[in-house]
Amino acid sequence: MQKKIIALAVAGVVSGAAFAQTNVTVYGVVDQGYLYSKSDARPTDANGTNKFSGLADGGLNGTRIGFKGEEALGNGLKAIFTQEYGKDADENTAMWNTRQSFVGLASDKWGSFTLGRQYNAASHAVGRNNANDVTGMNPYNVLQGQNGSQIRSMGGSARQDNVVKYMSPTWSGFSFIANYTFGEATNATSATASNVYNAADVSDNGRYSLLGSYANGPFNIDVAYAGQSNVRSTYTPGATYDNEGKDISEWYIGGAYDFKVVKLFAHYQDLSNDTNVLTAVTDQKWWAVSAQVPVGAAGKFIVEYAKQKVEFNNANNVSDGTNDGWGIAYWHDLSKRTRLYAGVSQIDLDSNPGALPTGYKSVLTPDEKTTSYYMGIRHAF
Repeated sequence: MQKKIIALAVAGVVSGAAFAQTNVTVYGVVDQGYLYSKSDARPTDANGTNKFSGLADGGLNGTRIGFKGEEALGNGLKAIFTQEYGKDADENTAMWNTRQSFVGLASDKWGSFTLGRQYNAASHAVGRNNANDVTGMNPYNVLQGQNGSQIRSMGGSARQDNVVKYMSPTWSGFSFIANYTFGEATNATSATASNVYNAADVSDNGRYSLLGSYANGPFNIDVAYAGQSNVRSTYTPGATYDNEGKDISEWYIGGAYDFKVVKLFAHYQDLSNDTNVLTAVTDQKWWAVSAQVPVGAAGKFIVEYAKQKVEFNNANNVSDGTNDGWGIAYWHDLSKRTRLYAGVSQIDLDSNPGALPTGYKSVLTPDEKTTSYYMGIRHAF
């Protein structure tokens, strides 16, 4: 109630009396912790091991602040909106980045239809099928965060611009989500050419995803498909590109079962990339298994193992490789909003995995193991 009163006061100043008709809630997360990350040296690194020691944002969830609201329009229909921004709490960066920004219509009977920057349909499944949720030190997240994945659990492709999205109601445990993301490609111009050889098409770089879910008691399962069509990186006049105008496709299956004394999670993901415009990787496969064990009324012990197989385009003369990682963590809830956490994870990158994953300030190194120790506190409001 206090949050809503504050939000309405702010809304009144910014937008006048008309805005006060909307029921607005302010929400957010502040997540800070200490991280020590150490990677074995590259063979050519005369300075020895790579290390990081310091504060890091987002051990469990990235720091953010958001505003969401709804206005009843009658007959069960309502207008909805979300504006959400993220920023590392331990750094004085100049700008807040836009995590989500969308508006739409919703009803309990027909579901919701939204427009703007938002999560793609398939990404909704990944967090609930991993014991580590979408944490910054989750090995599956780290290995997934590279080389053109369309189904992402955090950052990158998980949140997309220009999204049209539909979320269904739940019917006897079944639900689905679908979205289309416009590529909004435009023709290039050149002072030396009178026309553009590779003209942009409205379908270029468009993304799409579909998620079907079933949840009943202790069991849930999710199946997703996602892709990007007519992938193009350039429209240079007079140029031809054999790998342009082709597609990326990806599918996913995951599930979980709660036995009360332990909750088990597993998922598998397969990406096929017919173009190397985005990356030199042609195909990737990921899988992970994890478990969550309750410790008393407030604690959870978590274990996870994840693996990735990477296949490269032969034209790049790079060997295929496999990468894997494991993690152990403990969460302890001081309240419904405040959680302490600590853990250790290790990522082992095989022969040159291509673009390095982004890893929560950890010092990931090709061909080597990186071990990270972390502890922190997350407060949600």
